[in-house]
Parts: sequence; structure tokens; C-alpha cells
Amino acid sequence: MRIQKTILILIIVLTSKAIFGQKADSLKSVMFEKLKSKQRFKENIYNFKGKELPKFELNILNGEKLNSESLKGKPTVINFWFSNCQPCIEEMPLFNKIKSEFKNDVNFISITYQNQNEVNEFLKTNKFNFTHVVEAGEYLKFFGFFGYPKTLILDKNLIIKKIEKMIPKDIENEESNKAKFITRISNLLTELKNTSR
Repeated sequence: MRIQKTILILIIVLTSKAIFGQKADSLKSVMFEKLKSKQRFKENIYNFKGKELPKFELNILNGEKLNSESLKGKPTVINFWFSNCQPCIEEMPLFNKIKSEFKNDVNFISITYQNQNEVNEFLKTNKFNFTHVVEAGEYLKFFGFFGYPKTLILDKNLIIKKIEKMIPKDIENEESNKAKFITRISNLLTELKNTSR
């Protein structure tokens, strides 16, 4: 209800030239910041850090089922994405590099609410070398509201060790940020791969 009120106020602000003696632009920026902070506050997915991944048995792209229990024994990367999410697409080459480094020592899973046809169509023009779980909308509801993309890094027992959000947008340091992203995830996966727990 609060988000709906905030959106209604935002619409009013956007369509008016001035309210309460302030320029509409300054009110717009205040309202956008309020909306963004509410969204950050409601990202319940971070409550799952340190907990076991909720169990699943879901469809993968080839029509077979993937059971989460089958992932045990190796670290796992799970990326939540959808095909119209530009930051999701920007991360894919980075994840492809990470996957090429670890090959079969780590499970690499992508999960989307989109159907098999949508994902197949997307993959015709975009390389994303993960095992693709599709039509997982109901499963994604376990995590509550969150912004895309999100990536879970799990240990061998499917305990969520880290939750990664999208790479910060910084044109001046874009390549540096991408390199840091790859290094950060690679280091964590190496550590998880080498621990017995």
C-alpha cells in the first residue's frame, strides 16, 4: 500500500510544474530517492545469507528437471535474471569468464521466471553458459521482493555465503569494476572449492 501511495505521489509530482513552491525537478529527485530507498529496504533476499537455499525441483531448458539436492558437493553460483534486464545482460560475459575458469568444479545455474521459448530466443543472440532453469516464478517468490540481477554464491552444502548485486555503473571505472567483480567472485569460489565444509 505504501509503495502504491509513493507511486501515486510520484505521478502527481511528474505531471505538475511546481508544488509547494519547489520546482518539479527537485521534487522528482526527492520522490525517486524515496522510492529507491523503499525498494532497497524491502529487498528480503538478503535475509537468506547464511541460510540453506530453499529446496527446488524445477524445469531446465532441455525439458528435464533439476533438483537442488543434486547440486550438493560443489560450490554453486545461482544467477537470477530475465531477458529484458540490461544489467543482467551486461553481467553475462563476466559470468561466462568465471565459468570458463572453474569448468566442472562449480555448479553454474541461472533462474528466470520466463518460459523455455523466451529463453531459447534470447540465447540465439546472447551467450550465457549456465544451466538454465525456466518458468521459476513461484520459486522466486520465496525470496520476496528484490532487484535484478542478483547472484547467490553457495558452499558445497547449499548454504548461501554471498549475495551479489549488479556491478556499479561507473563509466570512468567500468573495466576496473568488471575486473574486480570477476576477481571477487573467483576468489570466493576458490576458497569454497578448497574447504571441506
